[in-house]
Amino acid sequence: MGGVDVARLALNPRLPLRTGFVVYPVCLPPGMARNAFSALTSAMPGTLPAGTDDNGALIYHCLNVEQPVAAQLTIDEGLLLQALGGTDDDA
Repeated sequence: MGGVDVARLALNPRLPLRTGFVVYPVCLPPGMARNAFSALTSAMPGTLPAGTDDNGALIYHCLNVEQPVAAQLTIDEGLLLQALGGTDDDA
């Protein structure tokens, strides 16, 4: 379903794209948990992890940078921490 949504956004000339990059200061330390977070968030329609910046923050390429991408990433990171048995304070 996400792929259909991305295709609709990318191919419909009436829907303006605001492509660009969003920098997300991830709390998870480098390693398996951060890699899992990147893999899971790559499934967000219109959003793709594209690397890290010099400070270790994750960089996401987005079809629409005006969407609340960072806010959704914060929610997703908190949920992953809970699933891994930690809390937001552990990061």
